[in-house]
Amino acid sequence: MNSSTHLPSFWKRRGLLVMITAAVLIELLSGAQYYSTHRLMENELEKHAEQELTMKAILVKGNLNYAEDILKDFMWKIEAHIDTPDSAYTTMRRMVELAPNLQGGGIAFRPYYYPSKGQYYEVYARRTHDGKVEVEQIGGPNHDYTKYDFYQQAFHATKGFWVDPYEDHEGAQATITSYVQPIINNARNEVVGMAMADVSLRWLTDTIDRRHIYPSSFLLLLTEEGIPVIRPSEDRISKEASDFVIGLINDSTVTRQKSSSGRSTSIYFDTDKRDGTVFYANMKGQPHWQIAVVCFDDEVYAPLSQLRVWLLFLMLVAFGILLFVIWRFAVSENTLQTKMLEQERMAGELHVASNIQQALLPANEIELNGISDVCVEGRLIPAKAVGGDLYNAFVRDGKLFFCIGDVSGKGVPAAIIMAIVQTMFHSIALRESNPAHIMDTLNGAACRNNKANMFITLFIGVIDLPTGHLRYCNAGHDVPIQTRPHKDGFGVALLDTKANLPIGLFSDFTYEMQEATMVPGSTLFLYTDGLTEARNERNEMLGMKRVMEMMTGLKEKPAKQLVEAVTEHVAEFSGNAEQSDDLTLLAISYTPKVEQLILDEELTLSNDVKDVARLSAFIKDVLVRLNIGKPLAPKLRLALEEAVVNVMEYAYPKSSTPEGRMEEAVKIRVTSDGQRMKFIITDSGVSFDPTEAATANTKLSAEERPVGGLGILLVRELMDSINYERTDGKNILTLTKTINNRQ
Repeated sequence: MNSSTHLPSFWKRRGLLVMITAAVLIELLSGAQYYSTHRLMENELEKHAEQELTMKAILVKGNLNYAEDILKDFMWKIEAHIDTPDSAYTTMRRMVELAPNLQGGGIAFRPYYYPSKGQYYEVYARRTHDGKVEVEQIGGPNHDYTKYDFYQQAFHATKGFWVDPYEDHEGAQATITSYVQPIINNARNEVVGMAMADVSLRWLTDTIDRRHIYPSSFLLLLTEEGIPVIRPSEDRISKEASDFVIGLINDSTVTRQKSSSGRSTSIYFDTDKRDGTVFYANMKGQPHWQIAVVCFDDEVYAPLSQLRVWLLFLMLVAFGILLFVIWRFAVSENTLQTKMLEQERMAGELHVASNIQQALLPANEIELNGISDVCVEGRLIPAKAVGGDLYNAFVRDGKLFFCIGDVSGKGVPAAIIMAIVQTMFHSIALRESNPAHIMDTLNGAACRNNKANMFITLFIGVIDLPTGHLRYCNAGHDVPIQTRPHKDGFGVALLDTKANLPIGLFSDFTYEMQEATMVPGSTLFLYTDGLTEARNERNEMLGMKRVMEMMTGLKEKPAKQLVEAVTEHVAEFSGNAEQSDDLTLLAISYTPKVEQLILDEELTLSNDVKDVARLSAFIKDVLVRLNIGKPLAPKLRLALEEAVVNVMEYAYPKSSTPEGRMEEAVKIRVTSDGQRMKFIITDSGVSFDPTEAATANTKLSAEERPVGGLGILLVRELMDSINYERTDGKNILTLTKTINNRQ
């Protein structure tokens, strides 16, 4: 009787205890999960913020460096014509016309330097609202430029410098920042004035105030003293909000925290309106500005808050189920449900990560900007949601740059390394054409702070499209296969390749470049070990022998069809077997177009600048025959003359006798198919690559100045493309310009 009376009470007490215990455990698990997820999102926010700072800093520096470079390039002309004051009008107009990101530029001389010009003489070229350039002399009693601090600074400076933003009412008629360079009279070895290149802050603001991490995020640019340079537009962010952030950065009492990478500093703020974090860092080089990005918690952690609400809801549901189960079976199914939800969440996040990784790769049919000399097709099939394989290809200066690689390991860590290497390859190859040098730079970066001891097998190649000359460097990657036509059909063979070491192992290892030739109709097929190590249901590997047999059967297929056929073959071989490794394929077919020329003329000049007059008459005659007039004809003549003078100046630096100049001739061949013109300049002088030339040092004389500078800068501005190749002891410089639209 007593037992049956107390049994329900016992179960009630036990059930209550189980529910309380379960509630505490669930809350602890929820709190731990919330804290862990919050920490992960904080780390991701830090990485994304630093990426945003880096990208926008590169964008700002790129625009400022362009303004700086254009002024440096024109300094030689300013100083060369120091005795002709009216030449300043032409020089400034030309400089501003060539640089679309400049608001204006000016030259200001010390008082009474030109007695005929009076006390103040400042020539300024300003870009108007309709895009035109107007030039005027603005110096005078109402505009005494000698009172500006940077004018005085220019007379004591040994090199150029940036000026903090200021409102220019007379010259640019806008808020600007200026790059100032002292003007030196070389004959007297004294500073006689200053030259300026002005960048509009409104133009910079419009350039960087887009595509932020989150919809409400915004960027600020401050001087070293914390004075705002660039604010977000007030239709997005109020001035009050940006002033608050500027005050935080300038407040020395505010708590700050260094990022884990050490590249930025963060300040967390908690206000009545919104909470958030400011990430800021100092930009390298001049000007010494600070760049900051602001992210708000309600956007950053919105998914986490939603997850918290869902977890609370699920916990209440679980309690109801638990009460029922205690009376029936005393078994909880809450853990199983929680795991299933966690797996779904992780699967969703991996799906997003996979989409991001695929977005970093080139499109299936790689965009080659209308170039028909080569066909490139790539394909990446990760074994998991994300993988560590990579490939890239793009065209610069008439050369195809490409790479394929395999990061050790799989999953998210490998995918992160893949993204970094992919981005760095593209960035380095934009300024470097030697694949071994590109590999050395990537290896140095991969070895720094490589605590996980990850390495990457990588193959980098560069194909000169006019000649098919292939330069390449292999870092422990699978040997590419080359198919090439010959008189008996198509041949299939492995490319002669030295293995070298994968990158990321030894920072002092020096990589070696190799060379080969891509004949018309040949195809280079690159792959990762996911191809040779693909397994079928019997655990057999595809192997190199089967791969070569497969390539023999597909040897005549162009790039796109070849990649599709290989992908289908691997799928057929594997059957229902699970893919064990990432599979990446990259095929490059060299298909140079045979031009139907309507014009093919050649001129040989002696290695003497005085002989350039013959070139002017020659090219003028060619342009008349092609019915090319203004405004294109003067640009073509100027570009060709600049390029030829560069060749004479640097290909034969030691030629001094007339006999030597005649022997060391410069040949100019002009061809046209009615759509494009090609200017092919050939010499037998010393090896030099003008496409890799640094900015000219305008303080040196013309004889002392190294290759490149203003001449090549003008050629790049005036021509569609510029290509250099060293073949059979000759320098070959090819300039290309589209003429079908007569622009």
